[in-house]
Amino acid sequence: MKALLCERFGPISELAWTDVPGQICGPMQVRYRTAVGTLGFMDTLMVRGMYQLKPPLPFVPGAVSAGVVTEVGSEVTRVRVGQRISALDYFGAFVEERVVGEEAVVATPDNVDDEQAAAFRLTFSPSYLALVKRAHLAAGETLVVTGATGGIGFSAMQLGRHLGARVIGAVGSPEKAAFLHDNGFTETIDYSRESFKDRVNELTGGDGADVIFEVIGGDIFDQSLRCINMFGRILVLGFASGRIADAPTNLPLLKNCAVIGSFLGGWMKRDPAAFIEMNEAIVKLLGDSGLRAPIARTFPMADGAAAMETLLRRDTIGKIMLAP
Repeated sequence: MKALLCERFGPISELAWTDVPGQICGPMQVRYRTAVGTLGFMDTLMVRGMYQLKPPLPFVPGAVSAGVVTEVGSEVTRVRVGQRISALDYFGAFVEERVVGEEAVVATPDNVDDEQAAAFRLTFSPSYLALVKRAHLAAGETLVVTGATGGIGFSAMQLGRHLGARVIGAVGSPEKAAFLHDNGFTETIDYSRESFKDRVNELTGGDGADVIFEVIGGDIFDQSLRCINMFGRILVLGFASGRIADAPTNLPLLKNCAVIGSFLGGWMKRDPAAFIEMNEAIVKLLGDSGLRAPIARTFPMADGAAAMETLLRRDTIGKIMLAP
């Protein structure tokens, strides 16, 4: 079978679509034929050796894909052959056929297609963990989402609205602000043209946001500490700007605010049963509500390097998918 293979940490351009040996399906594992994978920022970091987890080389990048089960291990109880599923693990997704542990798998309902089944695992799963389980976002609160047209950011926008919050989207271009307006989000901040801090304070009458969903880091995180409400929560989900900020701890003290980390990967390995339960709840929510992750573009898996370069330019809106 073929896979997108990383033979050494370094330039993304060195990734190759090549033959790899098949994997044995163990007693608590599931084999599935890949229909589509979804690309995340973490995948690009891992290929370049910049992620906190470094797989043994060579490895197949890609955390998430969806498809149809072709084999189950003797001790598997939640999955059957012929069932449509999605699976999330740190790597191994960009391949024609994948083997994962049963705990990584979530069944796909009939009213959710494979692209959405794959996309939600890196969009609605981290945003749900952050907003519902970590920040306990309540109806009527003001939520500001940075990177609001990215996969995680736009899912947070939709989920926040679904939960009854007032949602403000912060983006880095007029085109991205226009996308939010077209999708019914009328309050936006373009931090390429205006001060993030000043605009948040202006929109909230000087009170600041109750929750800031923060994926940019750097200057935007610095400003978040200066536009968060009393008893507010700043959710830290990433550092797309490339700079990890240093937090002056007098500001959380003075604001009685909290800086809260929300890392899906660390939690899912610590409590797999709760992780499965959460994802099953999200899949049901997607089926019942019509919430969807926007799909920007689908590349052949053989063009995975070009897909990653496209993602890193940060000029797409929605998820980038890969199909075998």
